[in-house]
Amino acid sequence: MKKLMLVLAAITFGILAQAQDYQRIIDKKTDRIMLKGQVTFEDIRKESAFSWFQDGLSYDYNKMVADNLERYYKPYHFVVFLGTWCSDTQDLLPKLYTVLHQTNFDFNAITMYAVDRNKEAINNESKNFKIDRVPTIIVLHGEREVGRITETVTASIEHDLLAILEADYLELERKRVAKWGE
Repeated sequence: MKKLMLVLAAITFGILAQAQDYQRIIDKKTDRIMLKGQVTFEDIRKESAFSWFQDGLSYDYNKMVADNLERYYKPYHFVVFLGTWCSDTQDLLPKLYTVLHQTNFDFNAITMYAVDRNKEAINNESKNFKIDRVPTIIVLHGEREVGRITETVTASIEHDLLAILEADYLELERKRVAKWGE
């Protein structure tokens, strides 16, 4: 019975260890915690060292623009690269979360990677997506990159996302109509 309990404990520990896809490491430049690897908004939210995330959730977004995003979200997914140590990430990530949350975005359609100061995650994700600045929000339709927001926004997170999604959606519609007319 003891052996069985030890085996079950080892299996449970192994499963729990695999469930975490990121590392908590100390930033040598600031002696603060940073994350590295695949993360979720919840991982960032629950880390007490990242009070900047909670503080940024009071973002006063443009509701009319954000509501228009809902018309386009469904066939798209996002890949986000962020640096928990980066001031641009600390500014933009809570705004992104607020807008997505308020527009009923399916958070299963977003994959996020925390990178270190060398812009590296745990595997080669940042190299595969050619990341040189953070945050980088990549909008994908299937495997096709539609657009990206890198480091800062032009107007606002909701305006910039809407511009990317709407332009791609309209282009796909033009192609569909043209093909139908052949």
